[in-house]
Amino acid sequence: MIIPYVIDNQTYKLADILNAILRNHQGQSMDVVTAYFNIQGYRLIKDGLSELGSFRLLLGEEPSSGENIGLKPDPSKLNQAIRADLEKEPFNEETLRLVEDLIRFLRRENVELKLHSKGFLHAKCFLFYSDKPGQQMLFERFKPVVAIVGSSNFTLPGLTSNRELNLAHKVLLDVEEAEDKQAQSAVAWLSENRPSEHIKPQNRQLIKSEVGARAIIELEQWFERQWGDAEDYKERFIELLDASKFGSKEYTPYQVYMKALYEYFRDDLDSVPEQIGRSAVELSEFQEDAVKKARRILLRYDGVMIADSVGLGKTWIGKKLLEDYAYHMRQKALVVCPASLRDMWDSELKKATIAVTILSQEEIGQADFPVEEYGNADVILVDESHNFRNRNAQRYENLERIISLNAGRGAAGERKKIILLTATPINNDLFDLYNQMVLFTRGDRGYFTSAGIGDLYKYFLAARRASGDSQGITSLFNLLEEVVIRRTRQFIKKAYPDAMIEGKKIHFPERKLKTEYYDLEKTYSGIYEQIVTGIEKLKLPPYNLESYKKAGIKRDEFEAGREEALVGIFKSRYLKRFESSIAAFRISIKRALEFQKTFESYILDGKLIKSSDFHKALRYLEREEEEDDATPTSRAEEIDSSNEAKAVIGAMETVDPTQYNLRKLHEAVQHDIEILMDIWHQVNGISAEKDIKLQKLKEILSGPLKGEKTLIFTYYKDTARYLFSELGEDKGAAFRKAIGNPVIKRMDSGADPKSRRNIVKAFAPKANKKEEWVGTEYEINILISTDVLSEGQNLQDCANLINYDLHWNPTRMVQRAGRIDRIGTEFDTLWLRNMFPDEGLERLLRLVESLQRKISNIDRVGFLDASILGEVVHPKTFNTLKRIEDQDSSVVDEEEQFIELASSEFLLRQIQELLACEGKKWIDSLPNGIHSGLMKRGAKGMFFYFQAESEKGKHNFWNYYDINTGRIVDNRFLIANLISCSPETERVIGDYDVFEIQEKIIEHILKTYHEKVALESVPKVIDPIQQTLATTIQNYLNHPDVDRKEALEIIKYLNQPMPGTQVKELRKIYKEFQENAVPKVLVEKVTAMREKYGSLSTEISSTERFNLKREDLNLLCFDYLCG
Repeated sequence: MIIPYVIDNQTYKLADILNAILRNHQGQSMDVVTAYFNIQGYRLIKDGLSELGSFRLLLGEEPSSGENIGLKPDPSKLNQAIRADLEKEPFNEETLRLVEDLIRFLRRENVELKLHSKGFLHAKCFLFYSDKPGQQMLFERFKPVVAIVGSSNFTLPGLTSNRELNLAHKVLLDVEEAEDKQAQSAVAWLSENRPSEHIKPQNRQLIKSEVGARAIIELEQWFERQWGDAEDYKERFIELLDASKFGSKEYTPYQVYMKALYEYFRDDLDSVPEQIGRSAVELSEFQEDAVKKARRILLRYDGVMIADSVGLGKTWIGKKLLEDYAYHMRQKALVVCPASLRDMWDSELKKATIAVTILSQEEIGQADFPVEEYGNADVILVDESHNFRNRNAQRYENLERIISLNAGRGAAGERKKIILLTATPINNDLFDLYNQMVLFTRGDRGYFTSAGIGDLYKYFLAARRASGDSQGITSLFNLLEEVVIRRTRQFIKKAYPDAMIEGKKIHFPERKLKTEYYDLEKTYSGIYEQIVTGIEKLKLPPYNLESYKKAGIKRDEFEAGREEALVGIFKSRYLKRFESSIAAFRISIKRALEFQKTFESYILDGKLIKSSDFHKALRYLEREEEEDDATPTSRAEEIDSSNEAKAVIGAMETVDPTQYNLRKLHEAVQHDIEILMDIWHQVNGISAEKDIKLQKLKEILSGPLKGEKTLIFTYYKDTARYLFSELGEDKGAAFRKAIGNPVIKRMDSGADPKSRRNIVKAFAPKANKKEEWVGTEYEINILISTDVLSEGQNLQDCANLINYDLHWNPTRMVQRAGRIDRIGTEFDTLWLRNMFPDEGLERLLRLVESLQRKISNIDRVGFLDASILGEVVHPKTFNTLKRIEDQDSSVVDEEEQFIELASSEFLLRQIQELLACEGKKWIDSLPNGIHSGLMKRGAKGMFFYFQAESEKGKHNFWNYYDINTGRIVDNRFLIANLISCSPETERVIGDYDVFEIQEKIIEHILKTYHEKVALESVPKVIDPIQQTLATTIQNYLNHPDVDRKEALEIIKYLNQPMPGTQVKELRKIYKEFQENAVPKVLVEKVTAMREKYGSLSTEISSTERFNLKREDLNLLCFDYLCG
C-alpha cells in the first residue's frame, strides 16, 4: 500500500494507514506521542501493536483554557480524564476483554509509557523504525521508516471520525511513487534547464527517501528530548485500568454500599446553603438541612411535606420557608392552622416581620367560608395538615378550592406552593397521606410520573394491599423521598448530637414509661362479665338496615358490608368508653337507649330514617350535662317540637319502609333496648367512691406526683369532665387541700380558642413567654385534657404525663408525649404513666380484637371507606399495648419511627458519617462501575445502579433482579436494606451471568421509563362525570342556543384533571341539567365554573421531557446478593 502524504480521516482514515504499516512492521519499533489516549483507539490497531519488537507511548496534556498555556500540567487531571473515559464505556464482555488485553500488552517489557510533565504537550506523532543490524539496545532507534505528524490523538475519533490533518514522511519509496509527474512539474520553474527531468528513477527514489529520512530523524530527535523530560506513567496507567469496572481490583461490599449512597445523595451533600437575604429566623443545623431540602422539593413539585416528629420545630422550618416567599420574594402567603395555634403563628411571624394571612382550620371549615377572597395566595402553609386527611370534610373542600382558584396560580403568576406540616401524616390508613398529597397534584394522578409513579391512586392502592405496616409504608418509599422530609427525635439525637439553637445545645430527655394498675372488674363488681356479654350481643339494627330488607329486594352489597363494619365499630366504641370511665360509659348507654327508643318510635309510626340522619337531628337536642339518673326515653317528641331538628329530618331522603321487614327490625330494636336497659340500671348507681380507677388516679397525684406539674390525657370529653368534676370542682375540694391545693383545670372541645390559649399559657408559662405567672394563682398545676391539646402546643414546663385510657391508637401516645418532649425542655427524664386494668383486661382485649378481625375481613373485600377505617383498631395495637404495659420505653421511639423506616434520612446520615470520618477523598477514589457482593439471607440476585444526566439534573435508577422469581424491584428502601453492610462484611461473588442480568435491567429501565413518559402524553385520568358532561355538550354543538366556540372551550376544560371539589360541582350541575334539560343553562354554568377556577396548571415547575436512551445510562456500581 502506498502511504498518502495527507491523512484527514475523510479520504483516508488514519487507523487504516497505521494498520497497513503495522502489517509489514512485525518485530520492529514504534513511538507515539499523543495528548490523549483511549482504549477504543487501542482496539483499532491492537493486533499490529502486539507484533511490534518495541513500543513507546508518550502522553501529553492539552491546556483546558488559554490561561493554562505555559503552566506545568496537573497529572491528576489526566488521571481523572482517563478514569472518566473508562467510566463512559458500556460495561460489556467485549470491552472487558479489551481492557484485559491492554493491561497484558502494557505489562510487556518491550512496552514503555511515560507522561510529559514539563509544560503542556499537545503534539501528535506516530513514528515507525526498523532496527539496525546487531542492535543490542531494545529501544535504540536507527532506521527511519515512516512518521505521521498532525492533529490526530490516539483515540477512536482521532483515528477514524474527526476531521483531522496529518502529514506523512516516508523513506524507501518505490519507483512508481517516486516518479511523481505532478510534483516534478510543480518545481520545474526552479531551473530553466529542468535538471530533474534527467534524474534516473532509482536516484529520484533515493533523493526523496533522504528527504523523508531527514524529517523522521529530526522528529525522532525531538521525540527523544520530550521522552527524556517525561516521567514513567506505565504502572499508574495500569492501576487506573485495573481499578475500573473492567479491571481485576476487588472492592468490598461496604465500598459499593457507600458508593451507591454517595452518588444518590451527592446533590444533598454538595449543596451550598442558599442565603436569599437577611434572616430573622434562627435555626438549628438539622432544621437548616430540612429547609435546604424543602426548597429543592418546592422548586420541582410545588409542594412539600415536613413530617418531622413532634417537638422538633417544624413551625420554625415552615417559618423560614415563609420568609423566603413572603418576605424576600414579596409573594402573598396564607397560613392555615388549628385555632389554638393562631396566636402562636401570628406572634412568630410578626416578630420576623413576615406578612402573612392566617386562617384557622375551624374557620376554613365553615360552609359559607369566602373561598374567593384567598384564591390569589402564592404560597399556602398548612399546619397540622393531617386534619386534612378526609376529602369529604368541608375544611378540605374549601382548602382545595383555594388552591384551585385562578388556574392553580397565585398573584405572582406561578403555581401555588403548598407546604404541609404534620408529625402524623398517617393516622390509620395510608390514604390519610394520599389525600394530603392530592393537595399538590390538583387531581392529576400522573403528577409524579417523572419520579416513576405513573398513577398516584393506583400506587397507594398497591401500597395498602401490601402486607403489614412497614411493608405498606416502604412501598411508598420512592414517593416519600420525593416530597416528604421526615426525621425522628431518635434520628436527630444520633445524627446531630451537638445541635445548637439560640446559642444553647439542644437537650433530649429520656422518656420512661410507668404502668399504673387498677382493678376494672372491681369497679363493676359482680356485673363486669354481664356488661361485656351484653355489649357483645347487641344487634344495633339502626346501623345495619340492609340486613333487614325483605326477601327478593336487592341488597346494596357495599352498604351492607359498610353497615356490618359499623356495628362492630359501635360495639368497640362502647367497650373503649367502658374502660375509659364509668361516666363516659354511662353516657354512652344513655345515648344508645335514647337513640334506639327514638328509632323505635319512628318505626311504630311507619317511618324509616337512616341512622346517620337521626344522629344529625339529635345533635340539635344535645344537653351540656348528660350525667343524670333519669331513665332514658324516646326523644321523638322533642324532635317534633324542635324546628331545627324537625327541619333536618324533613330535608332528608326517607328510606322506603315497604322494602324492609319492619317486624323483624322492631324485634331487633326491642332486643337491644332490653340489654341496654339492663346495663343502664346496673351502672347507674356506681358512685365515684366505688370508681377504683378514679381512686387510683388520686393515689398517684397524692403520692409520687404530689407537688409536680402533671398533664392528664383522656380520649373522651365525658371522661375529662367527670375527672374535673371529681378533682377540680367542689367535690374535689378536700382532695386538693390534702395535696397542697394545686390549681386544676380542664380543656376539651367545648372550650373556645381564646380559653384554650390562656389555659396553655397558664399551664406552661415559661415555654409560652409568661414567666411572670410562675408561682402565682394564674399558674395551672394539673391539667386534664382531651386530644384537642395534642397539636402544636409547647408544654415543656411539665415532665409528667398520665394517659388515663388504654392506647387504642398508639399514634396519639406519640403526639401526647410530644407536647412535653420539645426543644427547650430542661428535664432529664420525662415520665409517661399509663393506666392499665390488671383484672378484666384480657377479656376486654379479646372482644375488641375479635371485632376488629371482622371489620378487617370486610375491608379486604373492599367494602370500607376511609371514614370507617378511621375508627379501626389496628391489629398491631394489641401487641403494642402489651409492650406499653411492660414499660418498654422503646415502643414510643418505634411508634415515632412509623414513617422514618421509609425515610432516606438514615441512609443520608450513614454517608455523612463516613465523609466526616474518612473524608471526601476516600469516596472520590471509587470509580464508577465498581462491583462487589455479599451474603444476604433469603436474597439471590443482583443490584445495579445506573444514572443518567439531563439538563434538569440526574435520574437515578436503583434496580434489583431477583434470580428466583425473575422480578425486578425498584423500591430503593428495600434495595438499600439488601445492600446495606458494615466495613467488616465479607466479599462474596455469585456465579451469575452479569451481562445477561444487566441487559434485562437496562431493558426494564428503558421500558418502564418510556411507559411513564408515554403516560404524560396520553389523556389524563378524569372522573366519569367529566366525560359524561363533555359528551353531552358535544351532542349540543349545533344547537341554536349554544355558542359552538364556547362549547368547544368547555369540552377542552372538562378533559383536564380536576380536584374533587370541582368534580362535585360538576355532578350538581349535571343533576340540575337532567331535571331541566336546557343545554344553554348547562353551558353557562360550566362556563362560569371554568371562569371561576380557570384551566388548571398541572405542569410541575421543572417538568422535563428527557428522552432517555441506552447510551445515557452510566453504570455507577453493582452488587451480587448471595442467599
